[in-house]
Amino acid sequence: MFKVDQVVAKAIPLGDDRCRFDFNVLETAIKTLIKERLKSEIVAMSELSGTTYSTCPTFVVAKFASDVAGPPEIFRSYFGENVAPSQCKIWQAARATTAAPSFFKEITIDEPPPGIAFVDGGLKFNNPSELALREAAELWPKSKTFCLVSIGTGQPKPEEILHKSKTNNTETQNHFVRQLKSAMPDLEKLPGWKKVKNFGPGALALIKMAETLSGLVTDSEDAHQRLLKASQTNENPRPYFRFNVERGVGDIGLEDWKKEEQITARTTTYLRRHEMEGKQRECVKYLLKPEKCE
Repeated sequence: MFKVDQVVAKAIPLGDDRCRFDFNVLETAIKTLIKERLKSEIVAMSELSGTTYSTCPTFVVAKFASDVAGPPEIFRSYFGENVAPSQCKIWQAARATTAAPSFFKEITIDEPPPGIAFVDGGLKFNNPSELALREAAELWPKSKTFCLVSIGTGQPKPEEILHKSKTNNTETQNHFVRQLKSAMPDLEKLPGWKKVKNFGPGALALIKMAETLSGLVTDSEDAHQRLLKASQTNENPRPYFRFNVERGVGDIGLEDWKKEEQITARTTTYLRRHEMEGKQRECVKYLLKPEKCE
């Protein structure tokens, strides 16, 4: 699904002029997986409740495309005290939560009518751990606390607004050229690209500012810090575990699936550190003894 960058290849489907990759390829892959598992690609989220596939209550997060600053939309597979499973198809929920702006086109779900367009819930809710706790309280209202295990995708480098004085050095110029080539591998095929020696300070500052603001909107660490602090309160301490590789993984792009070996190696190194091995053992202890979380 990340094979062809449509913006560079000029092969963008009609009406999909804001996205780099073909959402049709993604939809086909999702439907194929669902059909292999459930014998039908049009199974609804609500149909999972009460079946052999409802052992693990599952939810995914999306946002309204026309109101991304609004509350999250949660697609559920379960009943809770004040919540019910979603009526949309499983593949639609999967498409909604993967419709990352600029990567894949938003999806309009028309159940119930008249329909609403959704984009990826990573905007503001890239770390949905707080939502998970809220949903757990709906599922198990009599439980006093929960063991929460959060798995991150790596910590990114610190963000900064680029100062004009930093835009003229060779290192900065090369950094942005590498970023653009990474985001758009076929960039060198564009007429005149090879003649580009550097970017003006204004262009660099705008690119960096857009990059920084995007990072702030999708930041996962703020939610982690809030949960960590809450888990350590004397009034209501609760087991909370966060595993998140600290170096070399957080800045790998969503589309960089070819770097799987690099991600695996750095994650393995992170988990083999002495302090992380102790943290893993403690986490397993809580997971194997659920009575500790009641």
